[in-house]
Amino acid sequence: MEEVNKSLRVIELLKQLMDTVKHNVHSHFREMNVTGPQGMLMGTLAHHGEMKVSDLSEKLGLSNSTVSGIIDRLENQGLVTRTRSKEDRRVVYVSVTSEFIKSSKDRFKEIDKMFEAMMSKATSEELDQILQGLDTLQRVFNSNKE
Repeated sequence: MEEVNKSLRVIELLKQLMDTVKHNVHSHFREMNVTGPQGMLMGTLAHHGEMKVSDLSEKLGLSNSTVSGIIDRLENQGLVTRTRSKEDRRVVYVSVTSEFIKSSKDRFKEIDKMFEAMMSKATSEELDQILQGLDTLQRVFNSNKE
């Protein structure tokens, strides 16, 4: 297979995998009355705790302005709160509200279990290959940033 075709196949597979992920979690997010991106942001905060907007943006692979818009909508729904840093007023931290944690903890556990069940179909060797391939892909993509 030509190098160009291989590169396009990598992108095609990544897109298909992301579509599969979106499809599998979409119904869970819909039941929580949040969109996919909102759910991903909420899941990230639920997993990592309070985060700076810039760190959230980096973790989600979205621009600061996109993440701020998502946070605006979630804040209006009472699902997240913003807090300005006392040391540097330019820094804004975001965290999920206690109400959200109570109402969604089981839902995120279900999503985690769903992915665990999907991945349990792979052998230990296959999981090692997947991780090695993804690590390599990340390294290659990051080397292009420099």
